[in-house]
Amino acid sequence: MKQDIRKFLVSLLWLVATCCGGAFAQSSNAPKTSAAPAATGTSTTSIRTPIFVGGALGFGSGTGVGSEKGLGLRQIEPMLGIWFPHVAFFRVGYGFFDCDEKTDDGDKVEVEHTNLDVELGVQLLGDVYLVGNYSRLKDLSDEGDVAWNEWGVGVGSLLNIFSKTMFFAEVGYRRVLEHYDPFLNKKVSGSRIQLNLGFAAYVY
Repeated sequence: MKQDIRKFLVSLLWLVATCCGGAFAQSSNAPKTSAAPAATGTSTTSIRTPIFVGGALGFGSGTGVGSEKGLGLRQIEPMLGIWFPHVAFFRVGYGFFDCDEKTDDGDKVEVEHTNLDVELGVQLLGDVYLVGNYSRLKDLSDEGDVAWNEWGVGVGSLLNIFSKTMFFAEVGYRRVLEHYDPFLNKKVSGSRIQLNLGFAAYVY
């Protein structure tokens, strides 16, 4: 648990630092004077490259299938990618989360969870977008190591804070492909719902 808190604090500081960097980049690149009135949609006019960095917190029904995993925070995920304003985006994230699981004997075992996400999104109307994703997930523990795949689709919305920084919220359906769960001692498959809250900042 202490290790989880340390990782969370480090990730939080990284997110805040990146967000502040986007804000400073905005102010440094802003024109000194502006005699003409601002045009609509100027929130993206100062972007010179679509490359962005960001991060997200993932909440859901767990990394596997069933209520045994519980509800709550399930991943802390830094990410980077390409985001064309009002068009589409492509992003890659590497998430992590440590938790404790109970064996059949009632003993607690620490589980190191990681996931690699590849996501493609298309903006629909205004700041609303549709996103599809593929995830490769792993759980490492003394009880056994397991890896599996997930496919998902979801919908999200943006909130522009600065000209180069935005927050996003999205909810998605995840299809969990069949894999062996060493804690349940059987093969599992199914579906789950995940909520992501995060931010993205253009680097230039």
